[in-house]
Amino acid sequence: MIKSGAFKRIIAGVALSSAVGLSALLGGCATGRDGVNGKDLNIYDLYEAAKVESGNPDLTMDEFLKQYLSYSPADLEQITSLKACINKSLMACVSVVSWIKKSRPNGYQLSKSSGSGIIIDIDRESGDMIVLTNCHVVHSPDEDVMGDHYSDDISVWLYGYECGNYKVNDKNAIGAQLIAASITYDAALLKVTGSEIVKASKAEKANWRALEENYVGETVYAIGNANGETMSATVGYITKDLEEISVNVGTDEKPDVRSHPAVRTSAPINPGNSGGGLFNADGELVGLVSASSKTYSDRGYAITAASTKRIVNKMLSAYSGENTRGVSILNHGIKFTVTDSYSTGLNAQGVAEIREEVSVSEVALNSSALLSLRIGDVIKRIKVIRNGATVDEVEVMRKHNIDDIMLSVTANDRVEFRIMRGSSEFSVQVTFNKNEFKSAD
Repeated sequence: MIKSGAFKRIIAGVALSSAVGLSALLGGCATGRDGVNGKDLNIYDLYEAAKVESGNPDLTMDEFLKQYLSYSPADLEQITSLKACINKSLMACVSVVSWIKKSRPNGYQLSKSSGSGIIIDIDRESGDMIVLTNCHVVHSPDEDVMGDHYSDDISVWLYGYECGNYKVNDKNAIGAQLIAASITYDAALLKVTGSEIVKASKAEKANWRALEENYVGETVYAIGNANGETMSATVGYITKDLEEISVNVGTDEKPDVRSHPAVRTSAPINPGNSGGGLFNADGELVGLVSASSKTYSDRGYAITAASTKRIVNKMLSAYSGENTRGVSILNHGIKFTVTDSYSTGLNAQGVAEIREEVSVSEVALNSSALLSLRIGDVIKRIKVIRNGATVDEVEVMRKHNIDDIMLSVTANDRVEFRIMRGSSEFSVQVTFNKNEFKSAD
């Protein structure tokens, strides 16, 4: 591991010896479709290395630039400009088109669905990548669909490789396999293997937001294949940090309404944006774009990154070469309720944070938590322990923190609840067995 001082000297030396300006350093790799020039310095690589070197995964880009490069406010404004972040995010998103066969009297007809996707893992050397999108982009609830209602004919296009027609035989179309999907969480994973286009590209993966919370007033932008007209960006604000939205994933004749924790944004969301990313001004993924309001033109919604990233991790851990439908979720038998809510006022960043006191209101008789938790216990912190190591941990600031972290739990994990019972604060541990899990289709 590079020591802090050495790390600073390395970065400073590179910056001083480089003949390019800050904007070129930010842009990183030289151009060239053959990928040969992809070894140039990229400041985002240094940023990721700094987070590892410092042991601080929550290190922000501003803190990195100030601490390691001593940039002035003017420099910071230039290098962290919204334009630079948006363009970086474009390289981490794709257009998605799926075709589903619908039965007709004389055979079948191909029905086309256009959406968007986010690259969450990529290996340009091998040409492999994993793309996150909405389940409804690759699934149809219509009764006349042939097969299992999921598309087996999916293509994705990297930014800049779109020709605007999205034909099946487009030379820039990259074939993708559906490897996991959940209607309940409106999430699906696509796998690309050995693509020469990916190998030659400058595509990169998106980074999840490090924090669990979003805040009203944050600048955000949506990246996606709006109206099926190739990728574009729209800019707005978070207008509500968290709300429950209901979406009909069925048909008008047979509704199937599912609920999701979502961020509300004023960034325009159009048909085709589904499955794309909602990013903050630091270029972090804060949500999976999923819906727009039919009533209000200035309301778009993205399923929170806090819940989606945990569903994605669970899907990836369950994938072993065979397509999976649904995701295994803990049915813990505990009901939690908000017993108090207040604002802490403005913090050092000028954000009016909300705090909720969340208490246990019921524990089912068949729950493994029956002997550990009592009605009235206030939940302060939760830790998920697997094979002796902590794999997830949150301070419970809001009720959704509990809902989100419970998505991480797998069979035989130990879950440590830090609780306040009366005037005493202490920890209890619960191990949930495999019979307490269910499949969320």
